[in-house]
Amino acid sequence: MSVNVYCDHGTNTPTLVQLQREGRIVIHSFPYDHKNRKFGRLAIPSQAQIRDLNLPIKDMSFRINDAVASPAHNEIACIAGAGNRRDILHLDSAHKSGCKFFFTCDKKDLLSKRTELETLLTIRFYHPVDDLSRFLADLENEER
Repeated sequence: MSVNVYCDHGTNTPTLVQLQREGRIVIHSFPYDHKNRKFGRLAIPSQAQIRDLNLPIKDMSFRINDAVASPAHNEIACIAGAGNRRDILHLDSAHKSGCKFFFTCDKKDLLSKRTELETLLTIRFYHPVDDLSRFLADLENEER
């Protein structure tokens, strides 16, 4: 059984790609930050505006009506900081998509608040380089 993993912008690593090839994880992402090549499943968008979608209409695997905030959105904003709109969208998309793990390079706004975010969302947070061994151990435990 695969585990859902959300990759924030710039965090998809060869190790994660290999784990996805092996069927151990399913990578989810959403191109809020810019157009990027799709490397996993398109996450369910949060309170996105048309300008946030950064993908052609033909690639939208969701209805515009699905791009609404989850009930946790306001609490996410309180923790991440209301000024970090795109971070909030990524976090809420991961939550709506049922992700158990979240990769980000954002040490200041997200990883420094991982305990609060993990408690709220029941998603574990990792830096793609610094926390890789911890993630691999947690993944093994999840798979048991």
